[in-house]
Amino acid sequence: MARWYLRRTDAPPNDRHAHRVIGSLGSRLRLVLRQPGDIRGLESPDGEDLPEVDFVAYALHERLSGRIRLDNDRLSDMLNAHDEFVLVDALAERLPEGGSMVVSEILLRRDELAVVHATGPRGDRAQRVRTDAHPVVFRVGRYLVSGRIHTGRGEDALVSVRSRQPMVPLTEAAIEFRVGSDVVREPASAIVVNRDLVDWVREGAPVYDRSEVPWA
Repeated sequence: MARWYLRRTDAPPNDRHAHRVIGSLGSRLRLVLRQPGDIRGLESPDGEDLPEVDFVAYALHERLSGRIRLDNDRLSDMLNAHDEFVLVDALAERLPEGGSMVVSEILLRRDELAVVHATGPRGDRAQRVRTDAHPVVFRVGRYLVSGRIHTGRGEDALVSVRSRQPMVPLTEAAIEFRVGSDVVREPASAIVVNRDLVDWVREGAPVYDRSEVPWA
């Protein structure tokens, strides 16, 4: 029998702690993106030679993307450390209507970010501990997200979801959503889900017929 967890509405305020991130100011983070064909380089905060990665943010009604430099912190740590994000020069794609444009600057609150993924980095290997990986499925508004959540040895997957900070990382993941009558599936090695926007989560894999993909 499938085990489910529905979103809580009485969660206590999130603990906040400082992280070294790009262009941070208080609880707001400024992220400068670069689009294909843009010859400008992306400067790291203190001159370090940090790699560019693909960054994609799924808001409630649009997808925002570009190339960006991340520091050595994990993407989920960066997202949990800030309440607001200013995306500069992001490609904005309207969902599900279609159409896109590059916006010079857009302010997003964390409670508007449903799902985020980037191609890396994945954090300091020396700080990783052995975990159990559990397959899980989340419905987040118009999105269905599947992947593996990593817990402490013997820890329950759904208990782990409830006890974490809002932005929950998954590996071996994919996001699915509808565009008209079609279902778009976008795999990613790692995806971060906003637990505060989750409608439901269950253990296991998505159903084969994709009936769980929302029509919203």
